[in-house]
Amino acid sequence: MRNYTQLTEKKKVEIDILLEQGLSMRAVGKILKISHSTISRYKAGIYRKRKIDINKKYEIFIKYLYDHYDRRHHSIEVCIYQFKKHYLFALCPTVKQVYNWINAGKLEITKEKLCYKKRRKTAQNGMMRHTLWNLDNKTVLPIRLRPKHIEKRNEVGHLEIDSIKGKRNEYHSIISIVDRCTRRVWLIKAEYTHEHYINKLIYEYIIKNDIKVKSITTDNGLEFNALGICAKRLGVKLYKCDPYCSFQRGTNEKMNSLVRRYLPKGSSFKLIPQIYLNDISFNINAMPRKIFDFKCSFDIELKYY
Repeated sequence: MRNYTQLTEKKKVEIDILLEQGLSMRAVGKILKISHSTISRYKAGIYRKRKIDINKKYEIFIKYLYDHYDRRHHSIEVCIYQFKKHYLFALCPTVKQVYNWINAGKLEITKEKLCYKKRRKTAQNGMMRHTLWNLDNKTVLPIRLRPKHIEKRNEVGHLEIDSIKGKRNEYHSIISIVDRCTRRVWLIKAEYTHEHYINKLIYEYIIKNDIKVKSITTDNGLEFNALGICAKRLGVKLYKCDPYCSFQRGTNEKMNSLVRRYLPKGSSFKLIPQIYLNDISFNINAMPRKIFDFKCSFDIELKYY
């Protein structure tokens, strides 16, 4: 025959500490070298003792609750209201306290028997997880995912990029880069419209001229299909506008209209050198702007450096 010994107070304290750390009953049993069934009976005895303590203090209320509770038409709240109405001098717990007892397993009413089953907080749905993953890991994103602080135009480095077409049936074009905050413009001559050529041209120009970049916004032109490579190398996000929504790049469109004052539509860009484009961008950047209280882009840029 086996000799069974009761748990000492020291063992009970050790069991409570280990269980509070998230260990299973079997794991606690292996550590303390006792059977997991002993631990189970010990914990069950604690719950029974707690139920007895509750029953003594709120004996009248608990009896009333067991007799009258019905999940279909007599909820916990109704029971408490009716009990207070008919037993004026009896001790009555709060609604929250009763639900705490149920969650802790101190009453015979279980969670499954409640009128309103509490839904588990599920993880974010698949679409939201997908969107958050895109924000963290993808470089090219639609403009609707562009952060709202970029709209405030109080930070240098958020660029808009567009291409200005030359004479029809010519490959030569001009790439315009505009800072959304200072409205400073840079113009680059492009001899081809191939996407990888444009990507390399813009990246090398940004590095050579030490242009501050925090984000890039472009349209859906085919020449910008590979610009995500440039954005990834610069460590920024590239935001693509919706089709036929030029208003989403309003700064760029306004700047292109200023460039057209020097290079009207239908002009050939074939013989225009880069130095001439530098002069045009300098004149535009030095032009007093009403939006800046008749200061130029260079003056505004000095405020942020």
